[in-house]
Amino acid sequence: MTHPQTTLISASQYLFSALDSRAFLRSATVLLPLSWPDSCVSTSVLSASGESSDITVQPTDHARGKIWTQQSLGCGQPGDQIYWGYESLLKKDNTLARSLIKEFAMYRYGVFEEQGYYSDPIYPMCYYDDQMKKAKVTGCSEIPIRDNGICSSDPNAIYNTTSMVDERARSSIMFAAEAPSVSMFCDEGNHDRLAPTKHNLICQRRSVLDVIISHKDFAVDLPQSLQNSNQITDTTPRIIYKKQNLTRYVFVIENTKDMMQRESWSYLRLALRQWALYILPDNTEIGMVLSDSVQSSRALNIVPAKANPYDRFGNSNRDKFYSVLPYIPRETMQPGCLHCSLKEAMHMLNARTKTHGPANNVIVVIAPGMNVDEHLNSTLKDLKRSKIKVASINYPDILRSNTLGLLAQETGGVDYTVFEQKLNVDSSLLSTYFELHNVLYDIVTKFYSGGQADLPMEIHRREITDDGRSSVTGSFIHQTYADRNDKFIDFKIITLNANISETGTWTYVVEPYPGNPQPHFLQVMATPKSPLVPVVRANFRMHRNSPREPLILLVDVKNGDLPILGAKVEVLVTKPDINGSMVHRSKIELLDTGAGDPDITKGDGVYTRYFSGVEWGPGLYTFEVVVTDNGNTAYTWTDSLKYNEDRPCCGSSITSDRVQPISPFQRILPKATILMTSEEIQAASQVSVGRIGDLKVQIIPEDMKARLSWTSPDMGGTTVSRYEIRYATSVLDIMDKFETTALIWDNDNIKPLPLAPGSETTFTLDMSQNKELLDKPLYFAIKAYPKANLDFSGTISNWVRVLVPLPPPPPTVPPTYSSNEQPFWPINHNNNVGVDPVSPSIASTMPVGLELILPVVIGLILLLILLIVYCYFCVLKKRTTDNHKSSSKANAIKKDNLSSTITIVPSSPQNATQTYVSAEVPDPHQVGVPVNNYAYEDETKKRYSLVHQQEQQLIEELKQQQQIHQQRDIYGGVSVISNTLNRNQAILSPYNSWSASQLLHEHERRHSPMDGSMMEQEQMMPHQDVMMNGDHMSVNGQSMDHMSVNGHQVQENYPQGHLPPPVPPLPAFNGNGYPVNYNIYGVHQAPAQQGHAIYQSMPRNESLAPFNPSLQGSLNSVNSGEKKRRNVTMV
Repeated sequence: MTHPQTTLISASQYLFSALDSRAFLRSATVLLPLSWPDSCVSTSVLSASGESSDITVQPTDHARGKIWTQQSLGCGQPGDQIYWGYESLLKKDNTLARSLIKEFAMYRYGVFEEQGYYSDPIYPMCYYDDQMKKAKVTGCSEIPIRDNGICSSDPNAIYNTTSMVDERARSSIMFAAEAPSVSMFCDEGNHDRLAPTKHNLICQRRSVLDVIISHKDFAVDLPQSLQNSNQITDTTPRIIYKKQNLTRYVFVIENTKDMMQRESWSYLRLALRQWALYILPDNTEIGMVLSDSVQSSRALNIVPAKANPYDRFGNSNRDKFYSVLPYIPRETMQPGCLHCSLKEAMHMLNARTKTHGPANNVIVVIAPGMNVDEHLNSTLKDLKRSKIKVASINYPDILRSNTLGLLAQETGGVDYTVFEQKLNVDSSLLSTYFELHNVLYDIVTKFYSGGQADLPMEIHRREITDDGRSSVTGSFIHQTYADRNDKFIDFKIITLNANISETGTWTYVVEPYPGNPQPHFLQVMATPKSPLVPVVRANFRMHRNSPREPLILLVDVKNGDLPILGAKVEVLVTKPDINGSMVHRSKIELLDTGAGDPDITKGDGVYTRYFSGVEWGPGLYTFEVVVTDNGNTAYTWTDSLKYNEDRPCCGSSITSDRVQPISPFQRILPKATILMTSEEIQAASQVSVGRIGDLKVQIIPEDMKARLSWTSPDMGGTTVSRYEIRYATSVLDIMDKFETTALIWDNDNIKPLPLAPGSETTFTLDMSQNKELLDKPLYFAIKAYPKANLDFSGTISNWVRVLVPLPPPPPTVPPTYSSNEQPFWPINHNNNVGVDPVSPSIASTMPVGLELILPVVIGLILLLILLIVYCYFCVLKKRTTDNHKSSSKANAIKKDNLSSTITIVPSSPQNATQTYVSAEVPDPHQVGVPVNNYAYEDETKKRYSLVHQQEQQLIEELKQQQQIHQQRDIYGGVSVISNTLNRNQAILSPYNSWSASQLLHEHERRHSPMDGSMMEQEQMMPHQDVMMNGDHMSVNGQSMDHMSVNGHQVQENYPQGHLPPPVPPLPAFNGNGYPVNYNIYGVHQAPAQQGHAIYQSMPRNESLAPFNPSLQGSLNSVNSGEKKRRNVTMV
């Protein structure tokens, strides 16, 4: 314990110097755990007198550092606790005393840090000073602070305030307390009001020293020893070591008829009996004083709960305690003499302290309110001097002018209220007893002399009523406890004991008696396995920053020493009407948003909200808190990581790199009451609250916009009605001249939407409509107005700097020449005001740089290359086409010398059997006949396709269709005997063998677009019928049905029996200028060889369309232009 003593001595000297000899540490009390032996310290260990700790020594918190202070109230208000990592006490550290005084100033005097935090949007490490045109470090010192690369985004820069402050600087302790030269707080002379520090925001830009001097510690004159500067003051504190060994309770109970409302008195006796037998620990002493209208009577002197070590169960004195309470109270209607009873209890405790040593002395007062007078105020002062705390229970109703809350508030105790609830004229609901039992149990947990892990705690509660179900099933989570005991729902000696050591979810089934009007309560109590096991605990308190300010509700939710985030904290507020017939109820959800008012820091596990009685008016308000895991979404930190000294804690929020979920839990806290008067409600409504403390900005340069975001504030218990957004060109104007110099932002009359407290609110500033504001630094702030008082506003929010840059000019191509031509329109030299003249030469004034010339030149070069390549391929293609034409013409002339003879003879129109002859079996007609050369046909077709190959393909498909239907136009079935040799006879064309009239008729039929179409269809139908009745043809020696072409069989659904008109027979001819398989009228030609080169280059469809009567002997299906072109070519 050497290092803690040295640290406290150095800290006292440092505080004495920092406050200019105004204060130092007079004494320090160290409370040792009961498990530690007295030999741990060199001096004697005394018994504690109920002292509460200001500093808690625990393992170092990786998220908050070796020493830090939890602050949940406003400026000038005391902090909650200082937490000190024990690892720092194991080694000598010269800077630890300086850090302790910095935290002590925050805890004692309600000041805040004057530094920035890593990645904090509200309290950044650096900010831009437009007056000095540079970035500055967020801090306070009389000499400029070095940034060491922090403000220049140097990745290797380290945030170390000791190295950043100048070696000659003496302030400020709230910025760099560890620096050797720093020994003072910032005052009005060197305080930086513009820096975005946490102290500036919460304390309205007052200096740290100004807030400290305003504390009540300096409201009295300094002692003579401190006023004489020539006298040396000994600042060494006196260190005392103590242990919390014992707690003494003296109950003061009013013994009047007002205490008996139906079964309220019998419920009180039963609750005290259960408390004394099952709840009261052994290291306690108990006594009782009864108060009536005339005097107070000492019912039981102070006795230990356990009479002697041989008293195994220790029930003898416990039985005496609840037995001295009479069965019924006295019949007097006058209120009891409360100050008399308090004095009697105080004398009993003081006398016991003299004889048995100090202890944690507590007076428990149970009465239906009190009347405040001078005697009571005098008694309160005596209680404070004797260090006696008061725990007050307003029961069974509030029948006096005031509640007992003043007794608890002045002595540092706790205040409760339990109202008797009526079942009928004679009976009270069991809810009265159950609530009274829970209040007595909570008193033990608040004043127990020992560790909290020694006591059972409630982990589950449920009210069971008769709703028609025969059984009720529920469950609870049992994880870190050693024993579950249901005996605390004991009523009229009904007890259920259970031992559960396994973890997990446990289910219960309750079968209530049907028809019972009384409710049943199931309460599960459990004891932690070890003091080191973290347990979920919640604590509720109410606070006013001043007597005339709104009431603040605070609930601290922690898992061991770590905060629980994401929990659901609800407060059920009830207020009975004047006659007690009606009850007003509302539910308020507390928030941990860190918005600044009233919640100071986000993520610290402290949930807060304002409460206002404006809506319901004056009266008695009751608050019941329920804390849950919010649907299994609550979580906490893990404390296994090492703290980073380069990232100080704690700014607008506390964050951790690693989190862990929390098992489902439920905590229902005892009810608390407060009596609110109309004067208090009126005064609270006139206080300016609801400051927005987390205003942030996001710049959207591409849209010329800026987006503001903030958390909807709590306007003293009411919601926001409207917002007022203003901006200015300097920080001083937005801070000090918000109402006069700053301008209202009202573009398009769009206002932010008021939302419920704690909601994320955004608003977009559109600078495109005010382009004169672009590229200028502007400072924005917001003020909110409550619904309760539309003309009364909250305080000004934190300011944000908004700089929306001008959009870059659109890229343009500069002209490569300057024109000397005059514009064709007259130039008006008398321009309108604010309008620039327009002229064609405006481009010549534009700046031309390499970034514009280079892309243009590269584009022109690429375009030239593409043109050259395109021209080259066009010439190459033309040459290839000309060569192909020459080669095709030469081959055609050479192969025209081939001769073949085709003899066509009429056949019988009778049906013939369709026969297919394989090409491998020689046909008797083909013996000695040369094989047909289809290359001739191919070359001939090439002559018809000199224009384009795709046109040739279309011609070939139409020709095949024409050939198929020409067979159906023959006046009878025709058999083709191919390759019949006739050596001595000249080859004649089919048209050479016809008469002139026949040729003319055929020509007219083919060239008439209208007249012959219907006639041909009517005349050719009989011919088609004959063809369908079994005519066949033989192609190249193969016999095949003329209706089966390329594997497609045409349906034979045409009538039979019609004979065609006679046609002159066609003589056999050889090919003088005609190919062997040329399209002969009425003859279907065999398909060409698919393996030929022309078919390889031109794919074609082998399938033929179904029969169409319009294709009869000519190309009627083709449009007129193509028909004429093809007829002329073929003729």
